Amino acid sequence: MERFDGVEERLGQAVEGAWRAYDNAAKLPARVSPAAPILFFGDLDAYAHSPLRVLTVGLNPSRMEFPADRPFLRFPLCEGPEGRGSSRYLDALSSYFRVHPYRSWFGAFEPLLNGLGTTYYSGEASAALHTDICSPIATDPTWSKLGGDQKSILQADGRPLWHMLLEALKPQLVVLSVAKSHLGRIGFEPMGNSWNVIHTLHHKQDGAPRSRPYEVRARWYDVGGAPSLFVLGTAAQTPFGQVSASQRRDIGQTALKVYRDGP
Repeated sequence: MERFDGVEERLGQAVEGAWRAYDNAAKLPARVSPAAPILFFGDLDAYAHSPLRVLTVGLNPSRMEFPADRPFLRFPLCEGPEGRGSSRYLDALSSYFRVHPYRSWFGAFEPLLNGLGTTYYSGEASAALHTDICSPIATDPTWSKLGGDQKSILQADGRPLWHMLLEALKPQLVVLSVAKSHLGRIGFEPMGNSWNVIHTLHHKQDGAPRSRPYEVRARWYDVGGAPSLFVLGTAAQTPFGQVSASQRRDIGQTALKVYRDGP
């Protein structure tokens, strides 16, 4: 991680913050337990040495990350008190896509990532990480079905933690698939007045017209003193779920061009 000055200290603080958020949520009925907070998903070292640093963004981890019959199936290094150690915890997160990833959900992002020349797995020039803007805590029910009080408690820790994480990781491109209402949670300084449409889909993959165009928007932000392109596409049940895999790849290629053109 030598490319980022002071990253180890900042990540250490973020790890402490993630576990603090998990403990603070102990009394919430929606908190999945036994479990662990998930600061990010993906190979941290591969991301750090990637020619293009890409993060994807959701709201909070799924309860499916901690199956009831084998809670630590996907994060075996997090099991037990020793799992809270910073080094072991980061290793657990970094191993996620090599162990038992929740492929049916993360697979929705993968075509778009491939269009950017990156992946959660292997086979592309760059490795991507996934983060969650609202909270690192898995909940049951899902975020949209949580009560307002529980959301407020989770976001009180989760939102500043997400910003701390991004300042440490310094992504060059951030891909969000969330409702537009969540854009107000982004606290970084914008480098433009608005979200600009960069890609529009008027037809479905089979050629049938859409009832309304699917628009992908982008905006530059200052993240840790460097420009970062944020790209937004609305979700359905899965990220970019309203468009086909081939269309997602096209969106990734468009976003890459916009990034290369610069702010």
